[in-house]
Parts: sequence; structure tokens; C-alpha cells
Amino acid sequence: MKKMDMDAVAAQHEALKMASEKDNYKHTSHPQAQWFPLAGLGLFIHWGLSSVEGRYDLSWGMIANTPWDRSGNGKNKITPAEYWKKAEVFNPRSFDPVKILTAAKAAGCTYAVMTSMHHDGYTMWPSGTTDFGVQRFLNGRDLVGEFVDGCRATGLKIGIYYSPLDWHFDRKYKSFSYLSEELGQEYMDANWQAFPEHPVFPPEHLAEGNRIYHQRIRELLTRYGKIDLLWLDGGGTDDSVAELARSIQAHIVINSRSCPGDYGTTECELPEKRFTGWFETPHCWQELVNGANQWGYFKDTPYKPAAWMLEQLILLRRWGGNLLINVSPDGNGELHPSGYVEMKKAAEWMKNCRESVIGTLPGDDIEVPMTSSADGKKRYFFFLSGRPERKVHWNSGSGKILSVRVMNDNNMLPFSQKDGVLTFEYRPDTEFTMPVAVEAVLE
Repeated sequence: MKKMDMDAVAAQHEALKMASEKDNYKHTSHPQAQWFPLAGLGLFIHWGLSSVEGRYDLSWGMIANTPWDRSGNGKNKITPAEYWKKAEVFNPRSFDPVKILTAAKAAGCTYAVMTSMHHDGYTMWPSGTTDFGVQRFLNGRDLVGEFVDGCRATGLKIGIYYSPLDWHFDRKYKSFSYLSEELGQEYMDANWQAFPEHPVFPPEHLAEGNRIYHQRIRELLTRYGKIDLLWLDGGGTDDSVAELARSIQAHIVINSRSCPGDYGTTECELPEKRFTGWFETPHCWQELVNGANQWGYFKDTPYKPAAWMLEQLILLRRWGGNLLINVSPDGNGELHPSGYVEMKKAAEWMKNCRESVIGTLPGDDIEVPMTSSADGKKRYFFFLSGRPERKVHWNSGSGKILSVRVMNDNNMLPFSQKDGVLTFEYRPDTEFTMPVAVEAVLE
């Protein structure tokens, strides 16, 4: 991971007043929530007004002086006032969530999460709390509802992203220059002009913002039937929002960025050590822009190779974590063609190797990444391109190994088992790019 990219993640989290995350959350015990640690792979969909032009990131493009965007020389920036005007032309006539989600499911995804409102404040469902959203600009078209219906049509678990921060609501008081107060920089309004005096959020404004936040959570969790995952993003810690969500949908899984939730995350980087409890890494499938991952749609930016995505997935599944891989439609609602190309490549791999990463349990820490079937009757070992490890020694205990098979091509491998240790090698005649999964069956 490039240092610039991780600096961007840390800088954004500081600006969002992200709740402190750890890796040992006490997750919900509700029986309808226990799908989460077995899910393996989810699809993240960041989408909104920035997709109209595809040259600046979702919401963050309107924040001046962000340290991670300096190499763009201002080309990937826009004033908030101009950004919000994109609501007048945002009209995703070609949005087909079933097409996107069908491709994602074939690529291994078992759940999907879409932005209902990002920090820019544009609501993607016809909320009764504001006129800045689809209810005014798209005649009430419910893009969140279309996504939810698409998930149900394709059999994916349903996740809804919501940002507790609403920069449009806060526009009279918020500085749109990065960390103005903390860094002693000039406060900038929605036109990037200096505030005449230090802006202060009135207590009544903050109280109204909190009321709206809770009302929108109530809307999202009562409008669409069963929702499996609530994905909140920043705004400090609010214990009451988790209580509200579970008073409406008791089974729901909640992340831990804005309230005490069920699991921890690392953003755009893999965890450095085995974690305790449920875990998820959201990551961007589009290639880097100006040296950093970007969540929104960027024009003419292709997707990283499927092999890269699968490697991230494997390295998370060895410790029981999920990968939430992000895609972003353009202003018409369509994915970049390379997104479908890479999802198809991943789908080809999943045809033979899906059971090695989806529905699995963590493996042991050995020479290569490893997972276990939920019933304990199989172990899966992975060989990754660019990594030198080609020989496995695994303490199999007293259980007899019946077979060792390369799942990619169904070829059997010779192996030995002595004093409770399974030994085998994978040494192909040619270099390989896609991860290789090897299955060992126990008696």
C-alpha cells in the first residue's frame, strides 16, 4: 500500500471525527446476524453527484487543501456550490442494479452495500427530511429502493450506507477547507471564500441535525422491509443510533464507525495481525487516482485486476475477515466496462474455488494463507503470484488426509503425512497470475 494512500485514509478519518475502532467488538448474538463472519465478500457501491463529471471524488472533491490531492494540482476539485449544482443534471437513466449485482454475485459477493447519502447531503431516496435529493431533482425516484430490489432479485444480503455528516445541511457553518481549525488555516465557505468571522455551529442547529439523522435512520429501516447491514460513516460516537436501529430491526448488523457496533475495519489496507471478533476491510477496486484510492467514479479509470481483488480476499479470509470491494457507477448509472471484465475473471475463479473463501473459518498461521470449511472436514491452502512459498507443512493432528487437490484445474497433488504433519508442494511448470487454491480432505 502506498504511503500517500494511507495518509489519505488517516486524514479523512480525522476530518470525519471517526469513532475509534478496535478489533474485539462484542458482536450481536441474534441468530439472523450470524451470516456476517461467513459472508467473505461484499460489494460496496459509492455513488452520487460526483459521478456526473467523474473528475473528483464523492463529497471529498469539494474540500479544499486536502493533503492527499495535491498532486492533482486542483484538477480534481470543485467548490461546494458548484458541486451541489450537479443535482440539477444527475439523472442515471441507465442504472440497472440487477445487472451490477448479478455480476457481483457471480464474482463471489454474498452481500452488497450502497450509499443512501454520502457526506455531500444528497439523499438517494425520497426522504421527508430534506428537499436536497431525489425527491426534488428526480421526481421522487428511489435509487435506494431500486438497489434493495436488486439485492432481493439476486439473493444478496442488503446493506445500506449512511453518513451521519451532512455537509449540505451544515453549509452555513462548516469550513470547506481541510481541518481549518486544527491546522490554523483560513475558514472557507461553500464558494471557497473566507468566512468574515469564525463560524460557530449554533446549539439548535446541532440538535436539529441530530434529529434529522435519527429520522433518516428510521426512514431507511422502515421503508424497505428487512435490511441486513447498516453501514455508518463518521460523525463521532452516538450510542443511541444502534439502539434505534435494533429497536426497528433487531437482527441488523452494524459497523463501528459511528456507534458501538459489531465489527472493526481497516480501510484500504489489510490488518497487520490476526484480529478478535468480526472484521471487514472496505477497499477500492478502481485503480489509484493521483496516488490515492478514490471511492467515487473517475472517468477513464479502469479497475484493478481480479487477481489483486482475490488476493486481498484470501489474505482476509485466512483470519476470518470480509472484503467489501468498492465499485462506482458513472452519472448514467453504468459501471466502467473494465469493472465487468474483472468481475467476470473473478467469477471464473469462483466456479472452482468459491468454497475455499466463502462460508469458511479462519485457518492456521503457516507458510501460506489457509482457511477451513465450516464443518472442519476440509482445509484450503493458497499460493499467490509473486510470493515464493510453494511448500506446505501443516500439523493435521490425528486426522487422516484422504486427498490433496488443486481446485483451479481439479488435478491431484502427491502428499505425505507423517507424525501428524501434512506435507505437499505446488510447483507449476509455468508462472501463474490468479491465486491457486488447494483442497485437503480429512477423513
